[in-house]
Amino acid sequence: MYRVLIVDDEKEIREGLRLRFPWADFGIGLDEVHTADDGESALELTEQLNPDVIVTDIKMSRMSGLEFIQSLHQQGHFSGKSVVISGYDDFDLVKQAMQLGAIDYVLKPINIDELTQVVNKALGQIREERLDKQNKLLLESQVHFALPKMQEEVVREAAENEYNPYWESRMMHRLGNLQLEWLTQHKLALMLIEVDDLKAIDQGRLYRKEKELVLFGIGNVVKQTLQEEYLHPACMYNDAKSRFVIVLSCNHQEQLAYVKEIAVTCIERINGYVKVKVSIGLASTVGGIKQLYNMRQEAADILEQKAVYGGNRLLLRQDLGVDAEFSEPSLGNVNEMMDLIRYGSDREIREVMRSFADFVRGWGATNIKDIQQKIFEWLLELFKKAVAAGWKERGWERNPIAIWDRLEQYDTLDSLRIQVESYLIVIAADFRKHLVPQSQIISEAEKVIQRNYADNLTLHTVSQEVHVTPVWLSKLFKKEKQQTFLEYLTEVRIEKAKEMLGDVGNKIYQVSQEVGYRDPVHFTKLFKKNVGHTPKEYRKLRGIIDE
Repeated sequence: MYRVLIVDDEKEIREGLRLRFPWADFGIGLDEVHTADDGESALELTEQLNPDVIVTDIKMSRMSGLEFIQSLHQQGHFSGKSVVISGYDDFDLVKQAMQLGAIDYVLKPINIDELTQVVNKALGQIREERLDKQNKLLLESQVHFALPKMQEEVVREAAENEYNPYWESRMMHRLGNLQLEWLTQHKLALMLIEVDDLKAIDQGRLYRKEKELVLFGIGNVVKQTLQEEYLHPACMYNDAKSRFVIVLSCNHQEQLAYVKEIAVTCIERINGYVKVKVSIGLASTVGGIKQLYNMRQEAADILEQKAVYGGNRLLLRQDLGVDAEFSEPSLGNVNEMMDLIRYGSDREIREVMRSFADFVRGWGATNIKDIQQKIFEWLLELFKKAVAAGWKERGWERNPIAIWDRLEQYDTLDSLRIQVESYLIVIAADFRKHLVPQSQIISEAEKVIQRNYADNLTLHTVSQEVHVTPVWLSKLFKKEKQQTFLEYLTEVRIEKAKEMLGDVGNKIYQVSQEVGYRDPVHFTKLFKKNVGHTPKEYRKLRGIIDE
């Protein structure tokens, strides 16, 4: 349906055009044909009605048709077509009107056939423009829905193929077209999410396509978490093993602590909303797009170790490898911070606090009052945790405003860090007065390992037994035993295996199972690495004839 506005200061002409022109032939009812007696009233009606076609006399009292068209042109709101009616001596005015956007003119006296042609021309142009607009919107809609898939494909190509300089220029061009330039401009982190026991979910499904629904739910949770919690660009895709590969902008190694927090949040939300367990492998370093393939390989290798170290958790190389460095407590993890306060030295507290600025930036707050408020809330949460752990000081609880007043005096992250650090060191000093010796914690951990070495022990499960976080138990093993948790566990298992191999009645695969290794091949490789001989060779050296 189209809407028409006729503008003429002569009532006979405007009403004649409204009533005698065959508007019905164009599908336009009389109720959609409106009139105005001059340019001023026509401007008001145009704003109200937004007509598709305006037919206006070029000369009128008060505001002329030319001034009316000029006003429409200046306002820029009118998107329809305008036609002017003029006399033979008004051609200069007609040219001006055409320059201002009028599509045609009709001379007086008005010839109905001539006006019919002009109206037909105007409506034809409107139909074409509407069709073009619809096609453009359809194309934009298709691109909008196709863009994520296209982005996934190009990220998949970059992550699953070794870097090749021959496709570099082509890849860069594609990334630019797909709004993924940041992949070439930023350092990147990569994590891999895998559903624990996915085959069991698929085989034991209660309804069709349960696996697909689980993966769909996980994808939604991860996307939502990244949008809400991660303030930097990120993208993801599904690989051939139904794992989620997430690539995140991460411009420096310290920012990995922020990525770790995001990973833990994803696990918690997937557990809560999708009701399945997942494990996440995180590449240990950040790198450019050229390193993406190696980072994905590393994350996949780390993830394979969940059978040994336990699932439904974030897996890091430093928790798995015997020669790897150990992660520091995360400022965003209250339990890890409490272990740092209870068992760490002032020097260790200060070292962890070096990442304070990056931790605060991860909140996304830019206003100093908002930053102070978040630090205040974070401190109160730590204080509450400290009280639950046995801290006796309760002055902060009686007068929390004193803490706020102190923080409010400082307006740089460095000065705020110093204030927070001083609070932590004071609490740590109080705990040291009544502290369980760290050697006692390790002693208890050793007992757990000696007692349960054949089970699927992990750093996480043992840390729960001795009531510290995995990060701190890991640090304590290195400090007290000069070896990692995994080295100690492997040492215990290998010693037990050597004892059992002394009995020819024990098959090698049985020994493997008895000391906690479900895969005999893995056990054999591990035994040779630690003893220098395979289990079979070891028996021969001891004069035992194997089966």
